[in-house]
This record gives sequence, structure tokens and C-alpha cells, in this order.
Amino acid sequence: MQENLAWQPVERKSIFSTRIFEVREIVSRSPGETEGTYYALHASDWVIVVPFVPSGSGEGEFLMVRQWRHGAETESVEFPGGVIDGGETPAEAAARELREETGHTAEKLELAASFSPNPAIMDNTCHVFIAEGLKRTHEPDPDEDEFLAAMPMPAKEVFRGMGHPPFVHGLMSAALLAFVQKKGLPE
Repeated sequence: MQENLAWQPVERKSIFSTRIFEVREIVSRSPGETEGTYYALHASDWVIVVPFVPSGSGEGEFLMVRQWRHGAETESVEFPGGVIDGGETPAEAAARELREETGHTAEKLELAASFSPNPAIMDNTCHVFIAEGLKRTHEPDPDEDEFLAAMPMPAKEVFRGMGHPPFVHGLMSAALLAFVQKKGLPE
């Protein structure tokens, strides 16, 4: 069994850049000393916020957003989230995205997980926060190219729907699992 599995990057260069991501060509040397050329997407780190409101009946609900996703060419129901701006901490970005997309602030924001969205081809990190003690304090103020609708949804509906239209964004399943690991299943 091979002990050392780490490849060593020899050269990196940008071959295509957009407002959202950059495609990088990476020449790396394997543990067996052969070289290969690989491609990766470089993007800013992201946050996903799982806003949870317990209910008197026990089940509770999540505050979700519905928006258009260009890659899948469909509407998607998701937790609020987005890119971490330069100079922001992940927690600051989570609070900002929650406020911008839903008009809510949270008494408590707790980091639940940090993971790579797709380590085979991407180099960024996604941070998942749980938001509790929600209060509507603002009107939603999404980015100029974001058109979305915020809506509360029963937790059971979110759990049943995850992985099926309109819950098509795979990272939302990972965020929901991070919620369950931290808080358990809603009663």
C-alpha cells in the first residue's frame, strides 16, 4: 500500500478568467515522479446559512430562498448563501448573505462545517453556518443580478425534498447534513 499519496505542483497558470471563477492549468509531479497536466477552478470561498426556526409543535421550519440557476437552467430552492467578499470573515459573510437574501438577522450564527465543494476540480472552501434567533430587521437587498424569493418551509418538507426538484443544489444536502450533525433531527 502506498503511504505517500501527495502530488507536488510544479507550475500553475491561469488560462481563462471570469467574474466568478478562473480556470487554472496545473502541472504536478506524482509520488511516482511522473508529471501530468490538470485543470482546476479557482473561486472565492462561499458560505451557506441554514436558518432554523423551532416551532411550538416541535418540527420547526427553515427559511429558504428560491432562485434561478443558470447552469441547471432551472429554479432551485436553497438555503441562503453566497461568496465571501474580500476582507470578510466567513461569519461576516454569512450574516450579510442572510440579511441581503431574506431581510433577517440572527441572534446566533454557529459554524457547522467547512468542506470542499468538489476537490477533484475546485480549490475553494464552503463554510456552513446555522442561524438561530431570527428576526426580520430589513427588506431583502439581493445583488443586482439576483432575483429570489425568501420563504419559510416546514423542516419535514425540506428533508423529504432534498435531492429532488426543486431542491436540486447538491451543496444544500451537505449543508442539511451539517445541520443534523450539529443540532440533530428536528422533532
